[in-house]
Amino acid sequence: MLHNNKLFDFYNSSPMREGILCWYPFGAGASVLDLSGGALTDLLRRQCGRVVSGSDAVGNETFDYVVILDPEDFSVEASGRLKDRLNPHGRLLLAYENPFALRYWSGKSSPATGLPYDSLFGRDGRIGAAELRIRLKLAGFEGQKWYYPLADHWFTHEVYSESFLPDEYLNQRFIPYMADDAALQFDERGLYREVIRGGAFAFMCGAYLVEARVCARDKPCVVDYAAVTAYREPAKRFATTVRADGKVLKTPLHPDGRESVANILRNHEELSRLGVNVIPVKLENESIMMPRLELPTLWDYWVEKLTNGTFDENEMFEQFDRIREVILKASKTGKCFWEIVPANCFYDAEKDEMIFFDQEYYWEGVPADVAVARSLWSLKYSPAFSADPRVQGWLEMLKERYGLAERWDELSELADVKTLIEVFGDGMSRLKIESGRAAEREEKRRSFLCRYMRFYPITSKLNNLGVKRAAIYGLGIRGRTLREVLINGDIEIAAIFDKKIHFEKPMEVLLTETNADMVIVSILNGGDIAADLRRRTDIPVYTLEELLDEQAE
Repeated sequence: MLHNNKLFDFYNSSPMREGILCWYPFGAGASVLDLSGGALTDLLRRQCGRVVSGSDAVGNETFDYVVILDPEDFSVEASGRLKDRLNPHGRLLLAYENPFALRYWSGKSSPATGLPYDSLFGRDGRIGAAELRIRLKLAGFEGQKWYYPLADHWFTHEVYSESFLPDEYLNQRFIPYMADDAALQFDERGLYREVIRGGAFAFMCGAYLVEARVCARDKPCVVDYAAVTAYREPAKRFATTVRADGKVLKTPLHPDGRESVANILRNHEELSRLGVNVIPVKLENESIMMPRLELPTLWDYWVEKLTNGTFDENEMFEQFDRIREVILKASKTGKCFWEIVPANCFYDAEKDEMIFFDQEYYWEGVPADVAVARSLWSLKYSPAFSADPRVQGWLEMLKERYGLAERWDELSELADVKTLIEVFGDGMSRLKIESGRAAEREEKRRSFLCRYMRFYPITSKLNNLGVKRAAIYGLGIRGRTLREVLINGDIEIAAIFDKKIHFEKPMEVLLTETNADMVIVSILNGGDIAADLRRRTDIPVYTLEELLDEQAE
């Protein structure tokens, strides 16, 4: 239900629309009833044996999977009809927008009614996860596994699950977007951390994907978590899945990615020969397979220390020393491996062991200090560290420690440009542009609301004084806001004056003709104007500051 036309067009033309299921292991030769409205048809045809669209399904034919996006009918009966289309070991894959998503708490209009907050009260016919769980069970889907795609099922970068929930800082890949809506009261993107900390992530996430199984004894999907980079150029698009069978698979999403797979394998082999402790990898079908380690990244290790108050900056400095040693060791090949960073390093605290992974990129012909600078920039990339006032001091100390201070701007610019080109690309540009525009408009609405609420007490004061009609002097932002406040307070606007407006009659005559009970000067620091008007009329004249009991600036 993407009602933003620009985002809808982007969705239809972007490979990101496949992110919701491009990681899912359908199995060779699977048959699928496709009810995605065409959004996932190409993906399903590439990954499955037989794909039939809803309009082409005949008779009582059954399938291994039914795939549906944003169904209109969530009733038990509708779910039962979907179940009837599945074989005895079939699975329903249903993705839909969460009506209790954080965006709807911020005032986003319901796509069905066009009104804010209707989704929260079920007025648009949609239901939350708790209710759908029950209805699916009543329809015969005893086995269920729930996934939480981020940012949602339209633009999916990551997929969490009941078995793999995010921590409060999320993953650096998570880039929430914002669609413009005149009803929005605030930008919800900055609240995800508190939602997770409060245990409300599963309730307020953007969307759901549920795997509902006909046979409860069948094992659920083996994937617990997926990271999807469909926004990159074809050779760099991957789905990385963390699985319940102890494996992690990094699978190319485009044929051009096979060369990237080969490069990663070569990089890990080369680094291992140099004595760098990299995670063991091997080729499994067309995917890179590595073991699932129940270890935090070094980045997450630091974040946990920050959170629980046990962070030791000297320990961090010593660990950065070790990362730098690895970078310099790897540079003996003439290559700058700039993915040797805390986010790509598992840390075993018991063994004090660093294990590097996902060494996809290197850069030839540049000094190793570029990689060192990028590693240090992790302190700025991390939401946890960037909010800590000590970070800039730590960064300055590290720059001096490694002799990077004089070249820092040059080195960090090279690292930043390379990151934007290689890691992110321009596949996210449309989302970023639309989010930026939406945020600007929301800030304007918020500024107006702040002014409105600040002026709102004036109506009570005017009512107490018996004012029924008021004239306003000043047609700027303050004057226009005051006008809205007075109208909503049932106070008639007798006239609006401004020094930029030319009048044929003298001000004394104009003021008399208004029959106003009061003149309000809305201009900031308008004391001199108010004094001049008092000399011209017997009507009471007040500045906004006087009515608000504020001192003029």
